[in-house]
Parts: sequence; structure tokens; C-alpha cells
Amino acid sequence: MEEKKVSTLFEEMKDDLSGYISNRLKLLKLQTYIKTSKVVGLLTYGLIIILLMLLALIMVFTTLAIYLGELLESMSLGYAIVSLFAILIVIIVIFARKSIRSKFTNIMVSSLMDDDDKK
Repeated sequence: MEEKKVSTLFEEMKDDLSGYISNRLKLLKLQTYIKTSKVVGLLTYGLIIILLMLLALIMVFTTLAIYLGELLESMSLGYAIVSLFAILIVIIVIFARKSIRSKFTNIMVSSLMDDDDKK
């Protein structure tokens, strides 16, 4: 009689432990979904902002090129000056790529490590 109680106790403990592990895995899966959706949302928002800024920058550069072209009485010279300025910006971004990359990495990591308990 004593052995049967011990065996049923171990059986119940085994069932409880397997249920606990199953629930923990489900929780981990849901937390992973939450973190992934946050990162995807952040990336999508960043991409939209970057595209809008690029559109605005193209308009500003075109306007500046036309203005300089009329000011210098040569449209090609206006566009050449603005093109050189754009190339200079690209060169600066290329030289600063490590700091830019680390900044974006820090943003992603902080987004992933954000506690959901803090609100």
C-alpha cells in the first residue's frame, strides 16, 4: 500500500514537471514572438522614415541644383556642385560606418532587452 502511494506521488510529480516545462516553453515562444514583432515594427518604422527623408533630400537637392543653376547661369554647373556635395556626404557616411552600425546595433539590442514589466 505504501509503495503505491509513493509511485502515484512520483507519477503526479512527473506530470506536474512535464506540464511546467511545456508551459515554460510556450511562454518562451510567446516572448520570442513579442520581441520579434517589436524589432520588425521598429525596422519597418525606421525604413519608412528613411525613405521619407530620402525623398525630402532628393527634393532639396533638386531645388538647390536648380537655384544654383540659375544663379550661375548654368544648370549643369548647379547640378555638378550639388552632385559633388552629395558625393561628399556619401564619403563621410562611409568613413563613419562603424559608429553608425554600432548605433543601430545598440538600438536593436536595447529593443530586444527592454523589460516588458516597465511601463
